[in-house]
Amino acid sequence: MPERKTSIAEAAALLVQPFTHTVVGQVDDYCAYLSRFQGAYKFHEHAKDEMYLVLEGEILIDYYDGPTVPVRQGEALVLRAGERHRSRAEKEALVLMFKAAHLFAE
Repeated sequence: MPERKTSIAEAAALLVQPFTHTVVGQVDDYCAYLSRFQGAYKFHEHAKDEMYLVLEGEILIDYYDGPTVPVRQGEALVLRAGERHRSRAEKEALVLMFKAAHLFAE
């Protein structure tokens, strides 16, 4: 059976609030989440690695008691399990996140 294609533009149009997300695909137990970032999210950590791929704009990843790493359009950053961090964006950004399917519940 053919898989259903996903339009990133259509999915992005549904995201009207910052830090909301939608699943655009799943491979095994990992999902690709499309999200809009604007402002700052809370500090947190995950039990598994996650990856940010910036499609539009720029985000900042603040490591708790550590550096701030800018991630610009076309760049990706992997955060390892257990790294306490927060994401933020001064201006609206569109980000594709790859993380274990259950991570948003943590």
